[in-house]
Amino acid sequence: MRKTKIVATVGPSLDDFETMKQVFTYANVARFNFSHGTNEERETRIKLLREVEQELKKPITLLADTKGPEVRTHNKEPLTIEKGKEYDIEYLEPQPMDALVSVLEDGDLVLVDDGKVIFKFLNGKLKALNHGTIKPKKSIIVRGKDYPLPSITENDKKDLEFINKAGFDVIAQSFVRTPDDVRELKSLTQLPVIAKIETATALFHLPQIVSISDGVMVARGDLALSIPEEEVPQVQKKIIYLAKYHLKPSIVATQMLSSMVESPFPKRSEIIDVYNAAINGTDAVMLSEETAIGKYPIETVSLMHRILLKAEEDIDPIFGEKQDFKDTISKSAIEISNEFNAPIVAPTMFGTTPKKLSRLHPKNPIYVITPNKPLIKYINLFYATYPKYCKYEPVFQKFEEIKKKLSIEKGVFVFGYPPNNKNTNTIIYI
Repeated sequence: MRKTKIVATVGPSLDDFETMKQVFTYANVARFNFSHGTNEERETRIKLLREVEQELKKPITLLADTKGPEVRTHNKEPLTIEKGKEYDIEYLEPQPMDALVSVLEDGDLVLVDDGKVIFKFLNGKLKALNHGTIKPKKSIIVRGKDYPLPSITENDKKDLEFINKAGFDVIAQSFVRTPDDVRELKSLTQLPVIAKIETATALFHLPQIVSISDGVMVARGDLALSIPEEEVPQVQKKIIYLAKYHLKPSIVATQMLSSMVESPFPKRSEIIDVYNAAINGTDAVMLSEETAIGKYPIETVSLMHRILLKAEEDIDPIFGEKQDFKDTISKSAIEISNEFNAPIVAPTMFGTTPKKLSRLHPKNPIYVITPNKPLIKYINLFYATYPKYCKYEPVFQKFEEIKKKLSIEKGVFVFGYPPNNKNTNTIIYI
């Protein structure tokens, strides 16, 4: 069983039932990018996903990825860019224009579409440093600078009204800069908030952002445009470590198998990138264009699945810093699980014990059983967790019933005793 989770972005490539079903045979989380598409399209895809979820009999977490305070091109047709040529800012049709203009200074690098097209701003013009084509609605980043835009825009607030009603399970907040940005979003929703780390400013506040959020995404596309490229691998490892420390899920995103948007075969470096993200200890890896608009969404997610399985053969158990007695209990449960090659069963109401088990990267799956339905879709983001709805109290009287429900012969049960005890203090192999 694969333990590292896969996030697949939904889009036109997944608009038929069979393709959606095959992709989510492997993927665990469906990402909706609110920088593209309409609410009508999203409603149709949510309905399709729920049908797939029922057929596959597995939880699929719906993740809403906000647009955030960004500047994008608004050209309706692709723009051809010639190296060495100078362009007026208006040629890119940036929106909001005033946000871009307000930060530009002579010598600034302007990067479009994850740096596929690069300009240097000189004497009020954009001088192209390479050839390229700019498709509609592509991001515009000024290296090392944040736009003077509110963390949550008016457009985001309109989207939040839809997100809060449409059945989403978690929100990814774009362009988080400070802990206050996360606090503001949390005041507008009851859903868990994943902070996307993609600005240099966010790195100055990283421990506080990770602490207050419900998870983090290493959004390497814009992050690599905001800081020197050579620092990204080190920053990725740091973000994953902090997420583990704070019992939050981490997602590594952007360009993981991007060559498969057009090709059935990936670049060899992309295979190694996916492998290394898993070895770093991430909870999940994400596909963007590869599944949203790519020509080979099924082949892409299938390959990612196989790479992760190989990586998990080489992942050493991660026994981090002991924070409380639950860490000792969790470590002991994993050692027993390894000794008897048995899955772990973690009855829970709030998810603390499964999180502690997950961050230790066990070799065997963690079956999380809970009567708390919203927890199922959130805990589904964590490494090695397989959540299922179940009323389990009193555990001592339901061992056989639970094992039958999970289709397992033996299990290492980790729970609190007596019934309704919030302190995990009991391990039973049965």
